Amino acid sequence: MTGRSLIRVLRWAALAAVAPALWACTARSLEKPMLTPESTFGKTFQQTVNRNLDLLFMVDNSSSMRLSQTNLLNNFPTFMTTLQSSPAGLPNIHVAVVSSDMGAGDGSIAGCDNDSMGTNPGGNRGVFQFQSRNPTGVDCTTNALNANQTFISNVGGQANYTGDLAKTFTCIAALGETGCGFEHQFASIMRALGADGRDPPAENQGFLRPEAYLGVILITNEDDCSGAPNVPLFDTGSNRDMGSQLGPPANFRCNEFGHTCPTGVSGDFMRSAPHPDRNAPNQDVNQTVMYDGCASDDTEGFLWGTHDVAERIKKVKLDSSQVLVAAITGAPTPYVVHWKTPSNPDMSCGAASCPWPEISHVCTATDGSFADPGVRVAQFVSEFGANGLRMSICENSFGPSLDQIAQLINARLQPPCITQTIQPDANGDPTCIVTGHATTNGNTVDTTIPYCPTAPAGTLPCWRLRAPMAGETCGGQILQVDIDMNASTATSQNATVNCLLQ
Repeated sequence: MTGRSLIRVLRWAALAAVAPALWACTARSLEKPMLTPESTFGKTFQQTVNRNLDLLFMVDNSSSMRLSQTNLLNNFPTFMTTLQSSPAGLPNIHVAVVSSDMGAGDGSIAGCDNDSMGTNPGGNRGVFQFQSRNPTGVDCTTNALNANQTFISNVGGQANYTGDLAKTFTCIAALGETGCGFEHQFASIMRALGADGRDPPAENQGFLRPEAYLGVILITNEDDCSGAPNVPLFDTGSNRDMGSQLGPPANFRCNEFGHTCPTGVSGDFMRSAPHPDRNAPNQDVNQTVMYDGCASDDTEGFLWGTHDVAERIKKVKLDSSQVLVAAITGAPTPYVVHWKTPSNPDMSCGAASCPWPEISHVCTATDGSFADPGVRVAQFVSEFGANGLRMSICENSFGPSLDQIAQLINARLQPPCITQTIQPDANGDPTCIVTGHATTNGNTVDTTIPYCPTAPAGTLPCWRLRAPMAGETCGGQILQVDIDMNASTATSQNATVNCLLQ
């Protein structure tokens, strides 16, 4: 062994001793080195030249969503323009649309099909919505999916639609506002992707690709109310008034049984309760109560837990860092409850007529569209860390929000950008470990990828550091993996980089 080779072996041995977790070959991604966070850089990224992206849009189709849907459709071209602005151009893209309608109850709730208590959903059942709905101003004959296609696909320039991608999306995403008013946004996404423990609907087959990034984008003006299986939260038989176990058959059930709110205040009135209270102070219909610190109720089991849902969606991919989630929705605060006079007198609370609770809108846009507090949606998005974005649905234009989502996607599809100074080794080479993850038929093999300048001639794959190219938004060095274009590719090829920093 030459002196230089011995030095390199000792150097890597020393690094491995400092960060032994880096060498866990059975892990899907490398564990965090045993170093202070300021001294390392780590990222998992797509190694192959393919930039595959599966995008699922969950569009709320309940009443009051017409204006927000129009805002989405008018600004979707902005999203596509930003997505195509990457130096590599448009990703190899799949785009699908689902609604928030999964039914609710036994069919007695107006606009809601029988959901069979969550075991056999009603409504649109998480099936991709692919029928052209001919919104005003768009030619949905020229811009349309090909026959027997249920989602948009443009891979390597081969499209399964005619005309323009953005216009084709507009034709299938104008879902209207006749869906169930008890929105099941999470349940619809899980059903669409098969993340609820069952195979996806037949119409959704072929959408998910093992090597592709997954983007889930929610457009909704109310919080999720995905009833857990076998929980009769939407009963209207014995639960019809304020005195019943579940209260009136109205949307406030989603707040009362889906949120925990530790403190409520109304004037000099203060209460401590685990849930927002359905009862007005002194049965006064003019009262309001503001709550602070409301969170998703993930313990009592009335609704699907946000953490559980996030974990299920992450497990759709072998590498959870390939899942990105964004929501254009209502903020979680301010959280205010007001009361209204019921259409028919409710004598169950002993008052002349018990007022019924409603959640107050958290924001109102200039076009009159509005949103209620999105407590569960916000908590769900936060489960994805830096891969999660939440924007307000009450903006006059969704253009900036859609642009921001597309920028996040572009950043994730690019190789790692390292803006810090990398610690050199004794030979002046960057002290980094790059590990490749090749997956075939569900089996992942991890191998160490060598540094190109010191690897034997012709060795591929290998990694190098390079300056950004035109259009790449990197203020430092880009780590690039050079691959053998003639070698057979695995189902999925990712890499993880970990570098010591100065």
